[in-house]
Amino acid sequence: MADQQPHRRGFLSGLAVGGLGGAGLTGLGFAIFDRQAAPPPLRTSMFPNLEHDRYMRLAIEQARKNERYPFGAVIVEGATGSVVAEGANHTNDSPTFHGEIDAINNCARKNPGIDWTMLVLYTTAEPCPMCQSAIEWAGIAQTVFGTSIPYLVQTGWSQIDIRAAEVIRRTPFRQTALLGGVLEAECNALYDAAIKRGRGERGA
Repeated sequence: MADQQPHRRGFLSGLAVGGLGGAGLTGLGFAIFDRQAAPPPLRTSMFPNLEHDRYMRLAIEQARKNERYPFGAVIVEGATGSVVAEGANHTNDSPTFHGEIDAINNCARKNPGIDWTMLVLYTTAEPCPMCQSAIEWAGIAQTVFGTSIPYLVQTGWSQIDIRAAEVIRRTPFRQTALLGGVLEAECNALYDAAIKRGRGERGA
């Protein structure tokens, strides 16, 4: 019993110094993420020949299907430019049915066996952590968005304040490219109009 006391004191000291992420847990197999380490650079383009404005306008068309929550998305095959799925916000049906989730589910249903690593998802607003995580799990090669999360927060939309780039950086098994600000003014106008109509209290 006496032999166990130093180990117990070391464990408790680790909790006191570093909490549940402190040095006292390293011996239990917990991986500690170094928040101070320089993140790897993000890629901004996977398929440079795609006409980003064209596909973002298609995402805007999807967004206009729901004036209350105008979040729309399309998924495009990077090599051919073919649109393989579309999505709009359906959070009145389920709180998780954001535009990106709708597009991903539609893609999976309509295109069994598709190579997700050759796809680009266009969305009118920067994906929330849930949606960018779904993009990572799907293996989609690139995310392209219009409106940023900071703009949504600034204008009164409820958003989890974690940027898509942060989700990507914390996903070591993917190499997702990210491009923002495509048709940003047009996308911003969607959310400004919804706020003026008294909407926007729920997220993407």
